[in-house]
Amino acid sequence: MDLFQEVDKARKILGLGEDATKEEIQKAYRELIKKYHPDRAGNKRKYSEKSKQINWAYSVIASYCENYRFQFCREDVEKMDLGIRLRRQFSDDWLMG
Repeated sequence: MDLFQEVDKARKILGLGEDATKEEIQKAYRELIKKYHPDRAGNKRKYSEKSKQINWAYSVIASYCENYRFQFCREDVEKMDLGIRLRRQFSDDWLMG
């Protein structure tokens, strides 16, 4: 399995969309691990397997995020700022004045 397939499978297990903040990833993990913890009432084997999947998914996502290379040059930072992007895109638009 290549890295994309692994990360994609992990995000689906955690119930994440195609983008998420660090806080959203942690929240999804915490909610799922509470729900499927093996000590909860019910089928311990089923919960144990599900919690292993959740832990695996979180470790894959956390490792991916930890090793992600962030860009700090002006152009890349400004790409992330929607306001700047829109001003540049529509700077010649007569409506934007």
